[in-house]
Amino acid sequence: MPKFLFLLLFALSSCNFQVIYKEREEGVDISYIDELAAIRIQKIRNRVGQEFQDNLYDILNPDYVKAEPKYLLVLKINTTITPVFITQTGSSGRNNLALTITYDLKNLETAQTIASGSTSVNDNYDVSIKRYGTYVTEEYVKSNLTKIAAQNIRNSLVNDLIEDKKNPRKKDDWLNEKPEEKKTDELTKNEG
Repeated sequence: MPKFLFLLLFALSSCNFQVIYKEREEGVDISYIDELAAIRIQKIRNRVGQEFQDNLYDILNPDYVKAEPKYLLVLKINTTITPVFITQTGSSGRNNLALTITYDLKNLETAQTIASGSTSVNDNYDVSIKRYGTYVTEEYVKSNLTKIAAQNIRNSLVNDLIEDKKNPRKKDDWLNEKPEEKKTDELTKNEG
């Protein structure tokens, strides 16, 4: 028993566990829990969008931390249903449901787009002879896909916020520079 306890303590101490929501950079402590809680989502009017919005809020701020809004998340949701299997009668026997979500994360103070991205998730389901059974199955699949897509968007937002904090120079600033300025910046980087 003492050997097992020793091995367990040794294994746990050597695993290099790191918190993924916090990052230390040159003495600055950045909390991504507060950053994620500061994201507000633009209202979506359809049912799938509202369900996705609720799932995303639950994932972004599971502890309901009160934070001053810093960011606005603008979403576009596209749902497509395509038949995968056609029966002998010409009707669909199985459908594929794809949910594609694109987002733009904007700074509320400057209204500049900080990051943008997209995710696409899909699943398929059997089409029943009973219409209500098919409807219930389709809604269940949509509900599951919104949860998966919300997790994907959250992961992308964490990466976007990390990159935004690490790189104080905005992408738009780099694109708007004159070509001469870009060359001098590259030369100073190569010299240093």
